[in-house]
Amino acid sequence: MNFQIFLQIILNSLLPISVLALATLGIVLIFRTSTTTNFAQGMIATVGTYAATMLTLKAGLNIWLSILIGVVIGFVIGLFIDAVIFRRAKYANPIGKQMITMGVVLLITGLLPIIFTDAFTTPPDGYKFVEGNDWINFYDGQVVMSNHAVVSVIIAVVIIAAVFLALRFTKWGLGVRATASNELVSGMMGINTHLITALSWAIAGGIGTIASLMLAPTTMMSAGMMTPIQVNAFLACILGGFNSFVGPIVGTIIIPLFGNFIGWFESVWKDIIIYVFILVIILIRPYGLFGKKITKKV
Repeated sequence: MNFQIFLQIILNSLLPISVLALATLGIVLIFRTSTTTNFAQGMIATVGTYAATMLTLKAGLNIWLSILIGVVIGFVIGLFIDAVIFRRAKYANPIGKQMITMGVVLLITGLLPIIFTDAFTTPPDGYKFVEGNDWINFYDGQVVMSNHAVVSVIIAVVIIAAVFLALRFTKWGLGVRATASNELVSGMMGINTHLITALSWAIAGGIGTIASLMLAPTTMMSAGMMTPIQVNAFLACILGGFNSFVGPIVGTIIIPLFGNFIGWFESVWKDIIIYVFILVIILIRPYGLFGKKITKKV
Protein backbone atom coordinates (compact mmCIF):
# COMPACT_ATOMS: atom_id res chain seq x y z
CA MET A 1 0.00 0.00 0.00
CA ASN A 2 1.52 3.31 -1.10
CA PHE A 3 0.89 6.71 0.49
CA GLN A 4 -1.67 7.68 -2.18
CA ILE A 5 -3.88 4.68 -1.38
CA PHE A 6 -3.36 5.24 2.35
CA LEU A 7 -4.52 8.85 2.09
CA GLN A 8 -7.48 7.96 -0.15
CA ILE A 9 -8.69 5.36 2.35
CA ILE A 10 -8.56 7.95 5.14
CA LEU A 11 -10.51 10.50 3.06
CA ASN A 12 -13.07 7.85 2.07
CA SER A 13 -13.56 7.12 5.77
CA LEU A 14 -14.36 10.70 6.79
CA LEU A 15 -17.98 10.71 5.62
CA PRO A 16 -18.84 7.34 7.28
CA ILE A 17 -17.10 8.55 10.44
CA SER A 18 -19.14 11.77 10.42
CA VAL A 19 -22.45 9.93 9.94
CA LEU A 20 -21.60 7.35 12.60
CA ALA A 21 -20.33 9.96 15.08
CA LEU A 22 -23.57 11.96 15.01
CA ALA A 23 -25.73 8.84 15.30
CA THR A 24 -23.61 7.61 18.20
CA LEU A 25 -23.70 10.97 19.98
CA GLY A 26 -27.49 10.84 20.02
CA ILE A 27 -27.50 7.32 21.47
CA VAL A 28 -25.02 8.29 24.19
CA LEU A 29 -27.02 11.38 25.18
CA ILE A 30 -30.12 9.27 25.65
CA PHE A 31 -28.33 6.49 27.50
CA ARG A 32 -26.56 8.83 29.92
CA THR A 33 -29.75 10.68 30.87
CA SER A 34 -32.38 7.92 30.59
CA THR A 35 -30.23 4.84 31.33
CA THR A 36 -31.75 3.08 28.35
CA THR A 37 -30.85 2.39 24.73
CA ASN A 38 -33.02 3.90 22.02
CA PHE A 39 -33.60 1.27 19.34
CA ALA A 40 -35.74 3.75 17.39
CA GLN A 41 -32.93 6.27 16.89
CA GLY A 42 -32.39 5.25 13.27
CA MET A 43 -36.10 5.24 12.43
CA ILE A 44 -36.62 8.72 13.92
CA ALA A 45 -33.78 9.98 11.74
CA THR A 46 -35.25 8.27 8.68
CA VAL A 47 -38.60 10.05 9.12
CA GLY A 48 -36.86 13.44 9.18
CA THR A 49 -34.81 12.50 6.13
CA TYR A 50 -37.84 11.37 4.14
CA ALA A 51 -39.64 14.59 4.99
CA ALA A 52 -36.67 16.73 3.94
CA THR A 53 -36.16 14.72 0.75
CA MET A 54 -39.80 14.97 -0.29
CA LEU A 55 -39.84 18.71 0.38
CA THR A 56 -36.76 19.16 -1.81
CA LEU A 57 -37.44 16.76 -4.68
CA LYS A 58 -41.24 16.96 -4.86
CA ALA A 59 -42.20 20.37 -3.45
CA GLY A 60 -39.14 22.18 -4.84
CA LEU A 61 -38.28 23.71 -1.47
CA ASN A 62 -34.77 25.06 -0.85
CA ILE A 63 -32.52 22.22 0.28
CA TRP A 64 -31.31 23.94 3.45
CA LEU A 65 -34.85 24.89 4.48
CA SER A 66 -35.94 21.29 3.85
CA ILE A 67 -33.05 20.04 5.96
CA LEU A 68 -34.03 22.40 8.77
CA ILE A 69 -37.63 21.15 8.68
CA GLY A 70 -36.43 17.53 8.67
CA VAL A 71 -34.22 18.18 11.70
CA VAL A 72 -37.11 19.87 13.52
CA ILE A 73 -39.28 16.81 12.81
CA GLY A 74 -36.64 14.52 14.30
CA PHE A 75 -36.35 16.89 17.28
CA VAL A 76 -40.12 16.83 17.88
CA ILE A 77 -40.39 13.03 17.56
CA GLY A 78 -37.60 12.55 20.12
CA LEU A 79 -39.27 15.04 22.45
CA PHE A 80 -42.64 13.32 22.00
CA ILE A 81 -41.30 9.88 22.86
CA ASP A 82 -39.83 11.02 26.17
CA ALA A 83 -42.25 13.75 27.27
CA VAL A 84 -45.49 12.05 26.20
CA ILE A 85 -45.02 8.30 25.80
CA PHE A 86 -42.50 7.56 28.55
CA ARG A 87 -44.14 9.86 31.11
CA ARG A 88 -47.44 8.05 30.66
CA ALA A 89 -46.01 4.55 30.53
CA LYS A 90 -46.97 2.27 33.39
CA TYR A 91 -43.58 0.56 33.53
CA ALA A 92 -41.12 3.28 32.53
CA ASN A 93 -37.99 1.46 33.71
CA PRO A 94 -34.96 1.04 31.38
CA ILE A 95 -36.20 -2.30 30.02
CA GLY A 96 -39.72 -0.94 29.56
CA LYS A 97 -38.34 2.04 27.66
CA GLN A 98 -36.40 -0.26 25.36
CA MET A 99 -39.57 -2.20 24.59
CA ILE A 100 -41.39 1.07 23.87
CA THR A 101 -38.70 2.14 21.41
CA MET A 102 -39.00 -1.25 19.68
CA GLY A 103 -42.70 -0.54 19.33
CA VAL A 104 -41.86 2.86 17.83
CA VAL A 105 -39.63 1.08 15.30
CA LEU A 106 -42.51 -1.15 14.20
CA LEU A 107 -44.90 1.80 14.07
CA ILE A 108 -42.64 4.00 11.95
CA THR A 109 -41.72 1.09 9.66
CA GLY A 110 -45.40 0.59 8.90
CA LEU A 111 -46.20 4.29 8.48
CA LEU A 112 -43.27 5.28 6.26
CA PRO A 113 -44.52 3.64 3.03
CA ILE A 114 -48.00 5.06 3.68
CA ILE A 115 -46.95 8.66 4.34
CA PHE A 116 -44.01 8.85 1.92
CA THR A 117 -45.13 6.59 -0.91
CA ASP A 118 -43.21 8.29 -3.71
CA ALA A 119 -39.96 8.52 -1.75
CA PHE A 120 -39.52 4.76 -1.90
CA THR A 121 -39.16 4.90 -5.68
CA THR A 122 -37.20 8.14 -5.79
CA PRO A 123 -33.44 7.79 -5.36
CA PRO A 124 -31.82 10.85 -3.80
CA ASP A 125 -29.85 11.76 -6.94
CA GLY A 126 -28.50 15.29 -6.65
CA TYR A 127 -29.73 15.56 -3.08
CA LYS A 128 -26.49 16.78 -1.62
CA PHE A 129 -25.39 19.57 0.68
CA VAL A 130 -23.45 20.90 -2.31
CA GLU A 131 -24.93 20.79 -5.80
CA GLY A 132 -23.13 18.97 -8.58
CA ASN A 133 -20.61 16.14 -8.60
CA ASP A 134 -17.49 18.24 -8.14
CA TRP A 135 -14.59 16.68 -6.34
CA ILE A 136 -11.84 18.32 -4.32
CA ASN A 137 -8.37 17.18 -5.31
CA PHE A 138 -5.55 16.47 -2.88
CA TYR A 139 -1.99 15.24 -3.27
CA ASP A 140 -1.51 16.75 -6.76
CA GLY A 141 -4.89 15.48 -7.95
CA GLN A 142 -4.15 11.83 -7.14
CA VAL A 143 -6.53 11.76 -4.17
CA VAL A 144 -10.11 13.07 -4.26
CA MET A 145 -12.99 13.77 -1.91
CA SER A 146 -16.53 14.79 -2.83
CA ASN A 147 -17.89 18.23 -1.95
CA HIS A 148 -20.76 16.59 -0.10
CA ALA A 149 -18.33 14.64 2.08
CA VAL A 150 -16.29 17.76 2.86
CA VAL A 151 -19.36 19.76 3.90
CA SER A 152 -20.70 16.80 5.90
CA VAL A 153 -17.44 16.48 7.83
CA ILE A 154 -17.45 20.20 8.62
CA ILE A 155 -21.08 20.05 9.83
CA ALA A 156 -20.35 16.97 11.99
CA VAL A 157 -17.29 18.58 13.59
CA VAL A 158 -19.20 21.78 14.36
CA ILE A 159 -22.17 19.89 15.88
CA ILE A 160 -20.01 17.57 17.99
CA ALA A 161 -17.90 20.50 19.21
CA ALA A 162 -21.05 22.49 20.04
CA VAL A 163 -22.56 19.60 22.02
CA PHE A 164 -19.37 19.01 24.00
CA LEU A 165 -19.02 22.73 24.74
CA ALA A 166 -22.67 22.79 25.84
CA LEU A 167 -22.05 19.79 28.09
CA ARG A 168 -19.12 21.60 29.65
CA PHE A 169 -20.29 25.21 29.95
CA THR A 170 -24.10 25.40 29.97
CA LYS A 171 -26.76 24.69 32.59
CA TRP A 172 -28.19 22.00 30.32
CA GLY A 173 -24.75 20.34 30.18
CA LEU A 174 -24.39 20.52 33.95
CA GLY A 175 -27.87 18.99 34.27
CA VAL A 176 -26.96 16.20 31.83
CA ARG A 177 -23.77 15.37 33.71
CA ALA A 178 -25.56 15.46 37.05
CA THR A 179 -28.45 13.34 35.78
CA ALA A 180 -26.00 10.88 34.24
CA SER A 181 -24.25 10.59 37.59
CA ASN A 182 -27.38 10.12 39.73
CA GLU A 183 -30.84 11.08 38.53
CA LEU A 184 -32.51 10.71 41.93
CA VAL A 185 -30.01 12.89 43.78
CA SER A 186 -30.04 15.45 40.93
CA GLY A 187 -33.81 15.75 41.27
CA MET A 188 -33.49 16.21 45.03
CA MET A 189 -30.97 19.03 44.43
CA GLY A 190 -33.48 20.95 42.32
CA ILE A 191 -32.43 19.90 38.81
CA ASN A 192 -35.40 19.41 36.49
CA THR A 193 -34.41 15.93 35.34
CA HIS A 194 -37.59 15.59 33.26
CA LEU A 195 -36.58 18.65 31.22
CA ILE A 196 -33.00 17.39 30.90
CA THR A 197 -34.05 13.98 29.57
CA ALA A 198 -36.68 15.47 27.25
CA LEU A 199 -34.14 17.87 25.73
CA SER A 200 -31.62 15.05 25.39
CA TRP A 201 -34.12 12.92 23.48
CA ALA A 202 -35.07 15.87 21.30
CA ILE A 203 -31.45 16.81 20.54
CA ALA A 204 -30.64 13.17 19.82
CA GLY A 205 -33.53 13.05 17.34
CA GLY A 206 -32.32 16.19 15.57
CA ILE A 207 -28.67 15.07 15.47
CA GLY A 208 -29.66 11.62 14.20
CA THR A 209 -31.66 13.23 11.39
CA ILE A 210 -28.61 15.24 10.30
CA ALA A 211 -26.60 12.01 10.21
CA SER A 212 -29.28 10.38 8.06
CA LEU A 213 -29.35 13.38 5.72
CA MET A 214 -25.60 13.00 5.24
CA LEU A 215 -26.07 9.33 4.38
CA ALA A 216 -29.06 9.78 2.03
CA PRO A 217 -27.18 10.95 -1.10
CA THR A 218 -24.81 7.98 -0.90
CA THR A 219 -27.39 5.18 -0.73
CA MET A 220 -30.83 4.13 -1.91
CA MET A 221 -33.50 5.35 0.49
CA SER A 222 -35.48 2.77 2.40
CA ALA A 223 -37.08 2.35 5.80
CA GLY A 224 -34.03 0.46 7.04
CA MET A 225 -31.29 2.60 5.55
CA MET A 226 -30.11 3.72 9.01
CA THR A 227 -30.14 0.23 10.53
CA PRO A 228 -26.46 -0.60 9.76
CA ILE A 229 -25.48 2.83 11.10
CA GLN A 230 -27.41 2.25 14.31
CA VAL A 231 -25.83 -1.19 14.78
CA ASN A 232 -22.35 0.28 14.35
CA ALA A 233 -23.29 3.17 16.65
CA PHE A 234 -24.12 0.69 19.41
CA LEU A 235 -20.84 -1.11 18.70
CA ALA A 236 -18.98 2.21 18.93
CA CYS A 237 -20.61 2.86 22.32
CA ILE A 238 -19.60 -0.61 23.51
CA LEU A 239 -16.07 -0.18 22.18
CA GLY A 240 -15.57 3.29 23.64
CA GLY A 241 -17.60 2.77 26.81
CA PHE A 242 -21.26 3.61 27.37
CA ASN A 243 -20.52 5.61 30.53
CA SER A 244 -18.29 8.06 28.67
CA PHE A 245 -19.11 10.84 26.22
CA VAL A 246 -15.68 10.87 24.56
CA GLY A 247 -15.16 7.10 24.29
CA PRO A 248 -18.01 6.35 21.85
CA ILE A 249 -16.85 9.16 19.55
CA VAL A 250 -13.40 7.60 19.49
CA GLY A 251 -15.12 4.31 18.68
CA THR A 252 -16.83 5.93 15.69
CA ILE A 253 -13.40 6.84 14.31
CA ILE A 254 -11.91 3.40 14.87
CA ILE A 255 -14.68 1.26 13.34
CA PRO A 256 -15.03 2.86 9.84
CA LEU A 257 -11.29 3.57 9.54
CA PHE A 258 -10.27 0.08 10.58
CA GLY A 259 -13.00 -1.39 8.39
CA ASN A 260 -11.89 0.49 5.28
CA PHE A 261 -8.25 -0.53 5.73
CA ILE A 262 -9.26 -4.15 6.27
CA GLY A 263 -11.61 -3.91 3.25
CA TRP A 264 -8.74 -2.86 1.00
CA PHE A 265 -6.99 -6.16 1.74
CA GLU A 266 -10.00 -8.45 2.31
CA SER A 267 -13.52 -7.23 1.55
CA VAL A 268 -15.37 -10.52 2.07
CA TRP A 269 -14.33 -11.00 5.69
CA LYS A 270 -14.24 -7.30 6.58
CA ASP A 271 -17.29 -7.19 8.87
CA ILE A 272 -16.35 -10.41 10.64
CA ILE A 273 -12.83 -9.15 11.30
CA ILE A 274 -14.21 -5.89 12.72
CA TYR A 275 -16.63 -7.69 15.04
CA VAL A 276 -13.93 -10.09 16.23
CA PHE A 277 -11.63 -7.11 16.86
CA ILE A 278 -14.31 -5.41 18.98
CA LEU A 279 -15.00 -8.68 20.83
CA VAL A 280 -11.31 -9.03 21.71
CA ILE A 281 -11.17 -5.44 22.98
CA ILE A 282 -14.26 -5.99 25.14
CA LEU A 283 -12.82 -9.21 26.55
CA ILE A 284 -9.72 -7.25 27.56
CA ARG A 285 -11.61 -4.14 28.70
CA PRO A 286 -15.22 -5.12 29.54
CA TYR A 287 -16.31 -1.52 30.12
CA GLY A 288 -14.84 -0.20 26.85
CA LEU A 289 -11.68 1.69 26.05
CA PHE A 290 -12.74 4.74 28.08
CA GLY A 291 -15.33 3.13 30.34
CA LYS A 292 -14.95 2.70 34.07
CA LYS A 293 -16.53 0.30 36.50
CA ILE A 294 -19.24 2.08 38.49
CA THR A 295 -19.34 1.12 42.16
CA LYS A 296 -22.60 1.82 43.92
CA LYS A 297 -22.54 2.22 47.68
CA VAL A 298 -25.47 0.99 49.70
